[in-house]
Amino acid sequence: MTDAIDPKFFRRVMGQVPTTVTVVTAMVDDEPQAMVIGSFVSVSLEPPLAGFFCTTGSYSWQQLKQADVLGVNVLGADQIDVSNACMREPAERFDGLDWSIDGGAPRIAGTTAWITLTPNQVIDAGDHEFALCNVTGMEVPDEANEPVIFYGGAYRELAPLPDAD
Repeated sequence: MTDAIDPKFFRRVMGQVPTTVTVVTAMVDDEPQAMVIGSFVSVSLEPPLAGFFCTTGSYSWQQLKQADVLGVNVLGADQIDVSNACMREPAERFDGLDWSIDGGAPRIAGTTAWITLTPNQVIDAGDHEFALCNVTGMEVPDEANEPVIFYGGAYRELAPLPDAD
C-alpha cells in the first residue's frame, strides 16, 4: 500500500502539466450554459471520440449533463476574458460575449477550434466524472491563432519557436 498523497501537493505537482483552456457549452431549457474545462482530451480516431472531466458536484456540470449536444470552444491566447466571463455566475456567463448557436450548442466567436459532441457515456472517476463523447463536427479558422494554456496556476501563451537555420 502506498502512503496517502496530500491533495495540496497533488494539485501543485499536477499544476506543472499544461492544459488547454476550453469552454464547454450547451443549450439547456433554451438557455445557454457554459463551463471552463482544462481537461479536454482526444480519446479515439476510429470512432472519433473526445472527452473531459468535471467535478461530480458541480452545478454547471449538472446542467451540461442534461444536453443532447455539447460544444467545445478552444480559446485563443486573446480570449482570457472569455474564460473569466464563463466563471461568473451561471446566468451572467454569456453577458457581453459574441456567440451564436452552431450545431445545437453555443459557439463563441474567435476561438482556435470548434468541436461539437454528443454524449456517449459518463464514467465515475473519483471525485470527478469523465464525459466520453462522440465527435460530430469540427472546425478551425482559415488563419490559425495560438491557444491560451493554463500552467502553474496561471494563464500562459505559447512561446514562438526559434527560427530553424
